[in-house]
Amino acid sequence: MRDVSAAPGTAVFLDRDGTLNHDTGYVTSPEQLVLFPGVPEAIARLNHLGAMVLLVTNQSAIGRGMMTIEGLESIHERLAELISPYGARIDGIFFCPHHPQDGCGCRKPKAGLIDQAVSRFALDVSQCYLVGDKRSDLEAAQRASVPGVLVMTSSYSVDVVKARDEGQVSIAYVADSFVHAVDWIEQQIISRGNRIRKNR
Repeated sequence: MRDVSAAPGTAVFLDRDGTLNHDTGYVTSPEQLVLFPGVPEAIARLNHLGAMVLLVTNQSAIGRGMMTIEGLESIHERLAELISPYGARIDGIFFCPHHPQDGCGCRKPKAGLIDQAVSRFALDVSQCYLVGDKRSDLEAAQRASVPGVLVMTSSYSVDVVKARDEGQVSIAYVADSFVHAVDWIEQQIISRGNRIRKNR
């Protein structure tokens, strides 16, 4: 356990495919969920800091008729099974099941999933972070006024850096892995905690 706790209302939003696990196009069965090295331990570190860990994921395979909501739930049960031996947990799961052409308000790059979580858990967006590998993740974070951390773990990541360089999207930090993304977030949370104690 850490001796520095996150401020009330702190959460780390996590994209799933391409961020926590290999992106195979559509993960439609528990067997296809293969985590990147170090992911369970890194999630446990966030848990130990006192931050809520929340999944925010587009799952258009449901809207495309490739998977049911029950199928998605079985995948997330598998995720819990993979991380729980390391003392890690996901505190909440927010997903968009819609087809991209449905025009919903929850599919990233819209901020709907983040907004749902902020409302449900009374989060303070100034104390939150988002980790993702795609431009849609970072744009959703920007729209929700949450610092976005890009992980260079998929074929989409290079294009996001290019968009950042062209002033099209904001990125708070670029990490070469999920573990290093959590390293940076942990430093931010600890630094804020130290400042709060000094100001008391």
